[in-house]
Amino acid sequence: MGLMGKSFTLFLLTGALGVLRAEDASKDPLMKAVAMDAGKISSSEKALFRQSIQTTKETVARETLDVFYRDALDAYRSGRYDEALELLNNIHSVDPYYEDVATLRETITRLKYSSDIESKRGILDEYMRKGNAARQAGRNVQAINFWKQALTVNPSYAPAKRKIQETNRQMARMQYEAGYLNYHKKDYEQALDTWSNAIALDPSLKDRGLLVLMTKIQLTLRKEQTTQLMAQASQFYADHNLPEALQTYEQITSLDPRNDDARRMASKIKIQLGMAAYKAARESLSQQLHAQAIKQWQESIRYGYEVQRSQKSIQEAERQIQTNKQEKVAKRAAKAAEPSADDKAAAEAAQAAAVAQRPPADPEEASKHYRQGLAAIRSKDFHRALQELEIASQLNPDDEHIYVALQRARQEWKALSAAKSLP
Repeated sequence: MGLMGKSFTLFLLTGALGVLRAEDASKDPLMKAVAMDAGKISSSEKALFRQSIQTTKETVARETLDVFYRDALDAYRSGRYDEALELLNNIHSVDPYYEDVATLRETITRLKYSSDIESKRGILDEYMRKGNAARQAGRNVQAINFWKQALTVNPSYAPAKRKIQETNRQMARMQYEAGYLNYHKKDYEQALDTWSNAIALDPSLKDRGLLVLMTKIQLTLRKEQTTQLMAQASQFYADHNLPEALQTYEQITSLDPRNDDARRMASKIKIQLGMAAYKAARESLSQQLHAQAIKQWQESIRYGYEVQRSQKSIQEAERQIQTNKQEKVAKRAAKAAEPSADDKAAAEAAQAAAVAQRPPADPEEASKHYRQGLAAIRSKDFHRALQELEIASQLNPDDEHIYVALQRARQEWKALSAAKSLP
């Protein structure tokens, strides 16, 4: 793909996702019914649907930016500075907090106008001096960032690699020791977090028995959590709160796939919920509430109850809706609700202006994004973790806790991406 093609891909990324969302909605029986039969859908379900679309959009965007970032680095290392800068500018326009795109642009711009070897050597030495000074002042993250810029000038420069490795190991040691303090305080979750941070900075810690201890703690926590969840699920079931009971039993089976009691109860509740949904759908159909009936049949399908009958009933309800006179009204309303091209352009311009004029945030804002990033790591939402931690890093670039968590999130994201690419 040429440079113009890559830029065009970035330009179309958001628009393409919007089109896909519209197409999916048009094919979905429930969405068709909602559009044609007065919108019988709760606000919480609408919010969940929009959140799902947004999550998909953000994940695709992140993966696309990963590819473009690697292309920019390849272009830079091949001496194609103009191409590298254009790719980085495009990335920055989509996500200004992505990786080190801002500082990398600055470095490549300087190299572009440094035609002789001595000038480039001077730039490299300057970054090394700044890194050493930051390290002596105790600003480890800032020092590492300067040394990384030195590697941008010369990717094989051994002193910069060595200093980054030494500093990472030192911070890893601090995380390692903090983990033991938390372990002795019986704060096992915090111990696992800090040890995971330590391994992200220094993978050699895996070979020192740390993974064995972490596995032991994880098993202990899992057992305790399973016991608590079983009690909660049992109470939910006794209170006739079947959706919560099912969700809790399924959470237990994800933690302990061999838990026969949880599997048996989950299957039992699915039958009960599916039967109730199917019966409710028949009642809705008798009242000509087609959209509501479709929704309830889909519920019965989701629970694996009367799947074929539910699918057939959905098709029949769709055909009935097609003949409903409300279709014309719904189409007119949907068209009126769509923003015009001028409105979209004005909104995009306002958003761009707001980003450009955004004042620098204070450390409290960085801490907020840092905490949200940690929560995302714990819930295995590494895309969200990267997004929050990169924002936190931009707002407070010298914070070691943010740096450590960001390194861990990047490693987890790379591992997840590599797993997805396997056949």
